[in-house]
Amino acid sequence: MKKISLITGLIAFTLFSCNQKAKQKDNLIEEEQQIENKTELLQDKIHFSKEVLMQEFIGLDNKSINMQQILDINRGNVVVIDIWASWCKDCIKAFETTRQIQQDFPEVTFVYISADKTEQSWKEGIGKFNLNGQHYYIPNGEGMKGSFGKSIDLKWIPRYIVIDKDTKVALYDATEKNFDDIRVLLQKLQ
Repeated sequence: MKKISLITGLIAFTLFSCNQKAKQKDNLIEEEQQIENKTELLQDKIHFSKEVLMQEFIGLDNKSINMQQILDINRGNVVVIDIWASWCKDCIKAFETTRQIQQDFPEVTFVYISADKTEQSWKEGIGKFNLNGQHYYIPNGEGMKGSFGKSIDLKWIPRYIVIDKDTKVALYDATEKNFDDIRVLLQKLQ
């Protein structure tokens, strides 16, 4: 009788252990699938609308340039566009991480587009926050709510857009909460 109880206990324990391991394996497979699906979504490349491509900005040289020209200048490079403003606390906090991403991916070009109210605030912010990259300003103090902001459905800054080497949009709507996604995507776009 003791042998039967012992054997029954061992069988129950073995079945329970196998069931737990199977659940753990299923959970790992599910997590991997979620990461793969997320990565596939990030890789869904699109193009900017004509309205966005024609948006005018001002460069540090005080010359006008549109988005199409910015993309053309950077063709062949992976680009991270960072839309920011010197008054934006979340932007300022995120600069530390964007600087680290720049160090980790030195071949990636960073394009900073400022939504500041004035050119002076924009230019002072570049130096104050030690931003390395290409710099453009949304003219006339239009900021987030002007034609550029509307054309890309800009609701929050900082906003990040990743462009691949063929000037296609690889990631359209990322915030500071998506830095891990940006890193994964940059690794794949190399």
